[in-house]
Amino acid sequence: MLVGVAPLLKQTVGTRMTIEVAEEPIAPHGENAGLLESGARSIDATIDLTHTDPGVLAEGTATALVAGQCSRCLKDCLTRVRAEFAEQYYATLDIATGGPGMAAPEDAKTIGSDFRIDLTPLVAEELILATPFAPLCREDCRGLCLECGADLNAGSHDHAEATDPRWATLRTLEGFHADRE
Repeated sequence: MLVGVAPLLKQTVGTRMTIEVAEEPIAPHGENAGLLESGARSIDATIDLTHTDPGVLAEGTATALVAGQCSRCLKDCLTRVRAEFAEQYYATLDIATGGPGMAAPEDAKTIGSDFRIDLTPLVAEELILATPFAPLCREDCRGLCLECGADLNAGSHDHAEATDPRWATLRTLEGFHADRE
């Protein structure tokens, strides 16, 4: 999601610009390919860019289908994830003169000399943080059998009662009843 912000920076402080991004599926060699590393398979985002005194404030929401594995049955599944984000990008060059702008704080995101910002790492990071730790293929997923590992969603499942061989001798006492007086 490379966005040219030079036209925005030429406007007065407070000017806003909105960008809509929708891609399904995300192309592996396209502009949003960096989102594939976060597991995203589709993206629908609205990003508001605001010209601020130090540069550009990017804020918005993104909804994505994120690929993962169901934490109960271990099947591949897609989870709908919604993330909100806001990040200040600092202009290190003055748009009018091309000379140095104000110094950005340490570890701050900056706008390069081409006056473009790449929002892909920001959106990918927020999608990763919004992805559930233990996704489910569906809410009522029954998971796997603890004994044999069969998928319990596939239908009824039953085992003959397993007996620990160390306790097998006690089976002989099952029908035994002592005479009671």
